Amino acid sequence: MITLSWTRRVDATAEEGAPATTREQLWRVLLHKAEHPVDYVPAITECRVLERYPDGFLREARRGPRTIVQRVVPDERAGRITFRHRDNTDLAQITNQIGEDEHGRLTLTLSITLTEEPAACVLRQNAYLHELDTDFAATLEAMTDVLRRQAAAVAEEAAAGGPGGVR
Repeated sequence: MITLSWTRRVDATAEEGAPATTREQLWRVLLHKAEHPVDYVPAITECRVLERYPDGFLREARRGPRTIVQRVVPDERAGRITFRHRDNTDLAQITNQIGEDEHGRLTLTLSITLTEEPAACVLRQNAYLHELDTDFAATLEAMTDVLRRQAAAVAEEAAAGGPGGVR
């Protein structure tokens, strides 16, 4: 899968004349945006919550000519709201993530993760991204193999009553 992201500073500086936004304030506004995106996302013209769950809700939104269904999962501790698409779309999920820049000012990162078909199309059409994908997929595979072996060795040592540390 391919994930694209964009990050922008959220809070104003003292020179801009507005008080700094707190993380808690931003979180409350992001929750409101998740339930009422029409006020925040120009492309969304209608939205309604279909069901509520202990960990989020299911919403149906109108974006242009399409109706999309998303499972919305807020995670306040992580400062993240994930919108998992439940319908046939090019997007697997959208994420809103609170962060901080190098000066400690609040940022918001909007990420989209493409489903397999559009991701494969992008990789076929762009040699640079194809090379990156090939390189990093191989790197991840090699890293995963070593991590599995190390974890197994640690588990064996622990089972044998040894220190259980990584060598």
